[in-house]
Amino acid sequence: MENYYDEVRGTLIIILVLNLIIAGVKISYGYYSGILSITSDGYDSALDAIANLVAIIAVILAKKPKDKEHPYGHAKIETFASILIGLSLILVSYEILISAYEKFIHPTNIEINLISFIIMISTLIVNIILSQYEKRKGKQLNSDLLLADSKHTQSDILATSIVIIGLILMHLGLGIADPIISIIIACLIIKTGFSILKENLNILVDANILPTERIDDQICDIEGVENVHNIRTRGTTSNVFVDMHVVVDSNLSMKKAHEISEIIEKKLKNNFTQINEVLIHLESEEGMSDLEELD
Repeated sequence: MENYYDEVRGTLIIILVLNLIIAGVKISYGYYSGILSITSDGYDSALDAIANLVAIIAVILAKKPKDKEHPYGHAKIETFASILIGLSLILVSYEILISAYEKFIHPTNIEINLISFIIMISTLIVNIILSQYEKRKGKQLNSDLLLADSKHTQSDILATSIVIIGLILMHLGLGIADPIISIIIACLIIKTGFSILKENLNILVDANILPTERIDDQICDIEGVENVHNIRTRGTTSNVFVDMHVVVDSNLSMKKAHEISEIIEKKLKNNFTQINEVLIHLESEEGMSDLEELD
């Protein structure tokens, strides 16, 4: 796990630096040119940087080992950081919508030149590279935080692409495209924010992290296992805790039953590297009465 947190932190630091550069360029030029859509896109990138910073702090805290008060460790601090990212996205969307409304009430003439296109296309290319890099690392490390942040970066790609289309329309004399594009960007950011909130709130309320059917398939063919039920998984994508009830022959010795449970745990950890701990409640064949029927 220590190597996991170090890799996540290293990835976030690289992305933080690049997001700060992108945000600085967009916001500076947006204010200079008076193009709200570029400024809005810049604030989105600045929020990315803030989210990266929050995430880095969260990873440092989540790295702390489990203790008496936190027997499951501190991994869910990652989840709280992801929720903060989602909430911050919704907040910045509100600010963009207010600015867009002001543009509708007080329209201004905007001059679009080659520099505008160079800046936006360059940042678009950087965002595409960032998104693919972060998504790949997130899947490789099973990191909720990196995957949530990569979704934000993916929304940046779409937003920047829309801004470029808006610049073309404004260059053709459709100045009203600026606030309209800004509203579209705000809606995209809100959608991403709610998506991140939904995924990470499910983790906080202990929704199943792994499909229980896949776990059942791994166990049911193990010699000595009569039945497996009440399978539950909790934790984060990279740090999963599993518990279940396993029915074995009532004539088996305690030693043999314990060996079966060790085989189950070893097989699950080999096939699901994100599993941290497996808790098995062994039962005799009469133990099926506790089977939970969940919808």
